[in-house]
This record gives sequence, C-alpha cells and structure tokens, in this order.
Amino acid sequence: FVILLIIVIGLSIFCIANIPFDKISSIFSTDFLTLDELTEIQKNNYFGPLVKISLKGDKVIDTSLCNCKFEYEPEIQFKIFDLIPIKSHKLKIIDKDKLYVGGSAIGLVLKTDGVLVVGSSPISTPTGDYDALVSGDLMLGDTILKIDNQTIDNVSTISEIINKEENKNRELSALLKRNGSECAVKLNPCYDVKSETYRLGVWVRDDATGVGTLTFIDGDGRFGALGHPICDSDTRTQIDIKSGKVYGCSVLGIDKGVSGNPGELRGLFMQGKNEQGVVDKNNSYGIFGNLNENNVLVSSCKEMGIGGRLSVKPGKAKIRCCLDGTKVETFDVEIIKTNYQSYSNDKSMVIRVVDDDLIERTGGIVQGMSGSPIIQNDKIVGAVTHVFVNDPTKGFGVYIDWMLNQ
Repeated sequence: FVILLIIVIGLSIFCIANIPFDKISSIFSTDFLTLDELTEIQKNNYFGPLVKISLKGDKVIDTSLCNCKFEYEPEIQFKIFDLIPIKSHKLKIIDKDKLYVGGSAIGLVLKTDGVLVVGSSPISTPTGDYDALVSGDLMLGDTILKIDNQTIDNVSTISEIINKEENKNRELSALLKRNGSECAVKLNPCYDVKSETYRLGVWVRDDATGVGTLTFIDGDGRFGALGHPICDSDTRTQIDIKSGKVYGCSVLGIDKGVSGNPGELRGLFMQGKNEQGVVDKNNSYGIFGNLNENNVLVSSCKEMGIGGRLSVKPGKAKIRCCLDGTKVETFDVEIIKTNYQSYSNDKSMVIRVVDDDLIERTGGIVQGMSGSPIIQNDKIVGAVTHVFVNDPTKGFGVYIDWMLNQ
C-alpha cells in the first residue's frame, strides 16, 4: 500500500508539474480565435502532452467585429489524459480573418469631453494671491464637465459662466471627472485685479494633437492606430474625447533615438485639410474611428490574415512604418518575449529591432512609430506601443486581439 501511495503521489506531482496552467488560464479571457489557431491547438499539443482538448457547440451566426464574422461559438474543454476535466470555456471562432494592414503616418486632433486642468495660474485678488490647486478643490488632471449645471464645451465657456452678473461673488457647483470617476465639487471664482474679471485660477486645455501610425483598417472602414492612448503632455493622464479627426500626414524628418532619449518622427499635417476620417474612441489600446469612403490611407495598406495571441511566438517578425514622406516601408524585428495574458494589456510582447537600415535611420523605435503593425508569418499579430528609454532598439507591442476588441 505504501509503495502504491508513493507511486500515486509521484504521478500526481509529475502531472501537476507538466500542466501549463499559465497557458490554460491565459485563454480564459480570449475573445476570439482564428481557424488556424484552433487547428494548431487541436493538433500540436499546445497545452502539453498530458492535456487534451475537445470542442463542442453548434454553428451560430453572431455579430461582426472588424469585418470578422463569428461562425462558431463552441465550448473548449480541457482534460488530463482526456479523462479528468480541468476547465471549460466558451470561445468565438473567426471565419473571415483578413485586415488591411497599415503603417502610414497619421495626424490626430482630439476634442476633449469637457476641459482638462493642466496647471495653475495664481490670481491677484484684492486680499492677496490665490492658487486654486493649493487652496481650492481642483486637482491637476481633473476634467471639468459642468459648471452651474452648464456643459463645458471649450475653454471660453468657463469665463462666460463665471463672469455672468448673477454668478459674481457666488460659490458654484461643478461636475468633474477625476481618476476615471465623476465627482461634484464647489468652485469659488476670484476677482483678478489685473484683468478685472473673475477667474478660476487654472490652465485648462480642450483639445490635443499628435502624430502616430495607422495599424489596420477593416472592410467597413473602421481603423485602429497607436496601440496606446493619447495622453495630455502636461498631466500624462488619458484624454477623454468627445470627438476627433484623423488626417493624412507626411514625415519630414527624424530625431534619432539614443539611450535616455527615445527620439521622434517629425510629421506635418494641416488641420482642416486632407481629412481622412473621424475618431470616436481613445483608450488603453489606441485610437479608433471610421475613415471616409474616399480615404487615401487604404491605398498604402496590405491585406493580410490575423494572427491571434496564441499564434505569436518568439522569433523573426517585421514591422511596417513610414519614415520619409508618405511611403510605407517594411523592416526586420525580432519578438524576444511573449506574455501569457489573462487580461488585456498594451505590453503583450517585447520586440527588438534587428534591421540595420532602421537602426541607422532612427536608432530603433522612436515616438510616432506607435501603432506600427507587427507581422509574423505573413499575419498581423500586434502593434508597437512603447520604446525602452535606455535601449531604443527594444520596445513593447500589444497583441492585435486587444485592438480588434475595441
């Protein structure tokens, strides 16, 4: 009996040690798989020799996502030795899995939802200087949505409200967004003896502009770009947008990246000219919106299949980006690490630039290249998101899965 017990315990330890629980747990929040990935899982022992999987479920027609129609919604079951159940989970399987892969430089203009507090401007009152960020209820990074129940559309709206005759010398209620949540505060506009007007005493911003790289366009003209949010340059907080526009952009020059300084693409676009579409979302995984039917951006794209995160492996890959004018070029990179993510994150993989031409021209990854599509085995698998400040040849990328879900 003792020997049998030892054998059972030994087998149990062996089984537990050889079950890739990290891989199994990482698939639980996967929103979709391609048909190729499903075949790989079934045939290539993706979860090791001890864990077998089976699928059950009827063919269904669901909604579309990025021109990718869900044809199946089966349940995947994990079993040890094909006998002992571990876990089961519903999956969505994509049948149509093509995207137009980008690489073009684009200009972005975002209109904020409310106005963002980016600094203070002390007021010279009759009784002395007043700093709203020190003595008042406002904080750096707050977004002012309403004052006295009136929606704040732009910077000038604030001055109009607080300088109304009936609002002078009166405490006003305000609705803010702070750290992602709405809250109510009281504001006390002060009389500024220099300008002879009432002021809040803060610097605010109602728009943001930037240059980035187009990642993909789907068959319906919806696009994704950047792979990370646009944040305010002063507060480093993510901007809540009300609307936005995307423009064609030309790259005029490059500030080469070096250790300690990531460098930058110097792009030029004109607001109001060469408009290509609208932006409706700014979140952790990039900028998203819809392009005009006659947009010129799609002409520089290349149609490719989608490689979900289970297909991404350390090894050779490529990126597409624009370094001169509007020409999209392809460069060699290496994926040196992939993360088994059980939740969405914009640091899904680590990449290294190995293309001598790209290193010579840019030093590696520079600002403005965010959103550059990452391609492996002729499929788009992600987008460049960040550069390592101490080594511009290395950076992070986000799995294309997370961007498609937006």
